[in-house]
Amino acid sequence: MTAGRGRTGLALIVAAAVAAAGVAGVATAAKAPAKRNLTASGTKLAFSKKTLSAPRGAVQLILTNKSALDHDVAIKGKNITTKKGKVVGRNGVSKVTITLKPGKYTYFCSVSGHEAAGMKGTLTVVR
Repeated sequence: MTAGRGRTGLALIVAAAVAAAGVAGVATAAKAPAKRNLTASGTKLAFSKKTLSAPRGAVQLILTNKSALDHDVAIKGKNITTKKGKVVGRNGVSKVTITLKPGKYTYFCSVSGHEAAGMKGTLTVVR
């Protein structure tokens, strides 16, 4: 009878350790970036949205290009290095992922002349 109790006790200890490891794994898992989708207009140099918001931390901007012109998505702001996604043609997807603190940032198309022509917007990162 003692051997049976020993096995049951060991099984409970193992089950508790597995459960604790599972909880620890969830607590330490990296948080997925907040994804924000944009499209490039098929008729003018513009994004589908002029303003976006996201929580602080990792943010991913995803641009689907509906235009015959090449475009990308890039982001810049105070105290960050400008990051750019790849330049893509019609129906291509350009992505940029960056970790941001609360504040205002500019997302834009970095293809020559596109930002100056109005292909830009404001991303507000909140607490």
